[in-house]
Amino acid sequence: MLNYLYGINHSDCGSKRALVHNVQVAGCDDAALCPLMRGNSTELNIFFEVISEVENLRPVVKGDVNDSGFFLPFNNFPEKDACVRSGFACPLSPGQNYTYNSKIEVKSYYPPVRSNVKWQLKNGKENILCVYIPSIIM
Repeated sequence: MLNYLYGINHSDCGSKRALVHNVQVAGCDDAALCPLMRGNSTELNIFFEVISEVENLRPVVKGDVNDSGFFLPFNNFPEKDACVRSGFACPLSPGQNYTYNSKIEVKSYYPPVRSNVKWQLKNGKENILCVYIPSIIM
C-alpha cells in the first residue's frame, strides 16, 4: 500500500553534478527516522537539477545497520536504468529539473533495525546524486 508523500529531512552524501531540491518518501513525515514497514512497499521521489550534462543514471542503494557506518548493498534492487524508470530521456540537460522515482520494497525478512539509507544515482562510477535517508525498519 502506498501512502501520502512527504518531504523529508535528508543529507547530501557527495552529489557531484546535481542539486537535490527535495526528497519524498511515502508515509514518512518530519520524523527523525523514516519508518519503513517490513512486508510493505513505499514510494521514493527525488527532485533534482543537474548542473552539467549526464549521459545516464544507474541507482545504487545501500544501508548501514544500526548507524555502524558499514554499508551493505541492497542486492535485490531490480532497477538498472533510472532514466527509463522515471520516464525521462537521458542524457540529462544542465539547468533542467527532474524527478527520479522508485518503489522501495521492504522485505518481511529484513531485521528491525535503524538504517541510514544511502541512495545514489551514478553515471559509471561517478556520484551524480547521493542522499542519506535516516530510517528505521519496523
